[in-house]
Amino acid sequence: MKRKALFIVLASVLFGVVLVSDPRLVTAETPGTQVAQSWERAVVYLPHTSQPISIDQIKTDKAYPVAIFMHGCDGIAPNPDNHSWAKLLASEGLLVVMPDSLARTDRKPSCDPKNKKSGLFPAVHGMRLEEIKYASEQIRSMPWFDGKNLFLMGFSEGAMAVVRTKLSGFQGVISSSWTCTNTKTPSFDGIYLPPETPLLTLSYEEDPHYMEEHTKGTCAQKMAGRADSHHVTVPGTGHGTYDSKVAREAVVEFIKRLLPSS
Repeated sequence: MKRKALFIVLASVLFGVVLVSDPRLVTAETPGTQVAQSWERAVVYLPHTSQPISIDQIKTDKAYPVAIFMHGCDGIAPNPDNHSWAKLLASEGLLVVMPDSLARTDRKPSCDPKNKKSGLFPAVHGMRLEEIKYASEQIRSMPWFDGKNLFLMGFSEGAMAVVRTKLSGFQGVISSSWTCTNTKTPSFDGIYLPPETPLLTLSYEEDPHYMEEHTKGTCAQKMAGRADSHHVTVPGTGHGTYDSKVAREAVVEFIKRLLPSS
């Protein structure tokens, strides 16, 4: 009888570990999480400005449409696409918040950009979903948010997160530098946003970060049943899409179409 009871306890513990480690099940209420640190250390661009500030430096009596921008695996500063995209969104009248995932004391490095290696810390993908949820909740309580126009954009590892979140209520979502494809891992293969959410995806014709067969493809191949979803293929080889005029123009057009005229 004691052996049976011990087996049940061990099984419960193991099952609990599986649940906590499954990135699809991590929420902003996960006990012991340090997700708040990503918000507290967020980088912000006010509308029509090009100098970054911190969250606590937002001093305005106006309410704005807001964009959450999810950076790539190596953080905000190293890759110029993060700041460049944020500035472009700000130039279109959005207040841009970039949560700093690397500020979290419960996170480890998840990639080696120089050697194009990823997957070093699998739990990071659940953490990125957690950061989207937390940032969304914080923004919706802020007086500087207009209460209705919340956009979401992600680059590389951040792009994986924005197409995998199941949260509703975004005015539009933009994914740059991800293929929406991983035939080895179903939870990363496809788009998990609510089907009614407007979506724009951007990727190069050939991306050196996704050369393995199971990650080759495009988000366009995953858009069935999504009426307001569009994919832009940037000609050539590359990863960050900001340098492409085609990509920049597509993002501006997407924002202008979905953002009501003031």
